[in-house]
Amino acid sequence: EGVDGLPDDGVLDMRKLGLEKPLSMRVRVGRNLTSFPLPGAMTKTDRVNFEKTMLGAFDKLVKNKDYGGQVYSMTPNAAWKEVTGDAKNPNLIDEKKYQELVKAHVMFKDMDADPFLKSAGISSDWPCGRGCYQSKDGGFIIWFGEEDQLRIMCMAKGFILNEVFDRLNTALQMVESIDGIEFATSSKYGYVTSCPSNLGTGMRASVHLQIPNLTAGGSDAKAVAAAKPLGLSVRGMGGEHTPIGADGTVDISPSNRLFITEAEIVTKLYNGLKLLMEKEASAGGPMSADDMVAAGREILAKYPENRCVKHLISLKDDGTLDKMSEEDVAKLYLCAKTGLENPDSGLGCYAMEPSDYDKFSFFFDRVCNDYHNNPAGDKVHTTNWSLEGVDGLP
Repeated sequence: EGVDGLPDDGVLDMRKLGLEKPLSMRVRVGRNLTSFPLPGAMTKTDRVNFEKTMLGAFDKLVKNKDYGGQVYSMTPNAAWKEVTGDAKNPNLIDEKKYQELVKAHVMFKDMDADPFLKSAGISSDWPCGRGCYQSKDGGFIIWFGEEDQLRIMCMAKGFILNEVFDRLNTALQMVESIDGIEFATSSKYGYVTSCPSNLGTGMRASVHLQIPNLTAGGSDAKAVAAAKPLGLSVRGMGGEHTPIGADGTVDISPSNRLFITEAEIVTKLYNGLKLLMEKEASAGGPMSADDMVAAGREILAKYPENRCVKHLISLKDDGTLDKMSEEDVAKLYLCAKTGLENPDSGLGCYAMEPSDYDKFSFFFDRVCNDYHNNPAGDKVHTTNWSLEGVDGLP
């Protein structure tokens, strides 16, 4: 209520944006309890005791008719007995079930394979103290023992963002009302999380959106360039560092977590999607100079050997691009399109007309001299089939 950009009826219905197929919607928050260290400093005993502490909360959820469901744990029986004294972990699953849950995006992947989490100590003692709770209808999940002690999420397929947002809010209130559950907060930074990027709300609200024009060629560079000014982040369908869908489906979410309210986040997602879809509709044509450069900077950060985008950026930096007509920018885009849509290209450009090498010499000279090892740019090619006088000839 009263959030800037909220529709008059308060309903964040994506059908109003012209979407006709139901979208996969997810809202999650990271939470940590005051009674345990953050995951990077937890011992194996802490991790297992934390899991046991949460069993009381999970039991209440399972017995609640609105939730039901069950707990899936990865803590081995030996570790469970060592810490709790009980012979068996009552919720232990085998490797086959674990992989099934990972594939269904219900359980998180092997954290010990993540070098960032490993360095921080967050993945230590894997898989002790790790697992999840899932409601009977599958739409409410709590991960325990991940980057934060708890990742609490609601997901659904549909059109109305309010549905997952409101359900998560209700579930959070219920979880925190259970004895022994007190979420850690900071008077300055809101909800405390392991990673500073998640401080504040700890919230990530996202949808899976199909944007084939902005992901043409299998690259998300154009999508990232279009989404960033809107305050949106683009990820693969399986989250960060995962590929985009073959049909151009990506995961879209607002970038901000801190100094913003939960209601503002979900409203920003709704309004950001509207603007992103407008960019998708116009993306079938050539990119503007600014969009090419924005996409190029994103690509170059990951693929420094992409000569096409490297030299496009240099044209922007020396003012050449800004002096070009829209017509010429559109023609240059066609030459650079391969490098923009295939980030791992070492060269990444193709001339469209024989005259392009002269018309766009300011671009092709830089690319060719770089690729053909002519740093001074002083060489001129000569054609000569005669072997006479060739250096090294017997």
